[in-house]
Amino acid sequence: MQTILIGGGSGLIGSDLQLHLAELGYRVRILSRKKSNPEKNIFNWNIDTGYIDPQAFDGVDCVINLAGSSIIGGRWTPKRKIELTKSRVQSTQLLVNTINENTISIKHFIQASAMGYYGNCNDKIITEDSPQGNDFMGQLCGSWEAASNQLNPNIKKSILRIGLYMSARGGVYAILARLAKFHILSGFGHGQMWAAYTHHQEFSQLIHQIIQGDIPADTYNAVGHQPFQMKDLIRVIAAKNRSKAWLPNIPAVVLKTFLGEASATLLNSYRVTSPKLSALKKHSFSSLNEAIQQV
Repeated sequence: MQTILIGGGSGLIGSDLQLHLAELGYRVRILSRKKSNPEKNIFNWNIDTGYIDPQAFDGVDCVINLAGSSIIGGRWTPKRKIELTKSRVQSTQLLVNTINENTISIKHFIQASAMGYYGNCNDKIITEDSPQGNDFMGQLCGSWEAASNQLNPNIKKSILRIGLYMSARGGVYAILARLAKFHILSGFGHGQMWAAYTHHQEFSQLIHQIIQGDIPADTYNAVGHQPFQMKDLIRVIAAKNRSKAWLPNIPAVVLKTFLGEASATLLNSYRVTSPKLSALKKHSFSSLNEAIQQV
């Protein structure tokens, strides 16, 4: 089996992916701010100083970059915007520069991005060919992806634009499910905003298939078969937890007052589809309800 190096491997998505790949027999290594511990497959990197333990790349076949601080968590102050950008753009540049300057011959570089790339789209249906948005999320994701453009062209590269990540181990699903269990789950704004989910199983399977060459290197919207409206997500999660979302939705004006520009993470509409993955028949679930039942 191949050896995989993951940047951002200690985060929610990275942790899920690490477990899945290890179960399949891959040798998985993690880049971490902690001191290198080769016996535990942990290797130090420091974005500020531009350092990666050179041992991390020994025998590596594929690099997966998921690094980036959480977009959710308070207002987007100027300082916070710098942190969000730096954690994504500089980490990608560091990986790409290290690979290029040391002529590291990996087979594939897989770069994470997000559905925020397209900006607020209202009811417009989005595909991988849709243009980049011009709001902060669109600019952030665009810069994140562009940071990988200087990668050695002889190395295959894929970009995966991730939706609302669904995992029982954390993230949006775990938060909403917990609220549902205490019967205090409610929606946001008018609830008709569109979104797309990224189920942890489908995402890990997608990575595996890209690594194996079953899916060609490309840019993909790594999202479920069909987009959904946020009111339906709230309803489905409540039903799964034998609850009902009886509280009124939190008004948009309240969210904007407390979160400012960051309220976009709850109020923007992303009707994102993935015709490329649909054409390849790579979706395991046909609907939001089916996907949630398998979280």
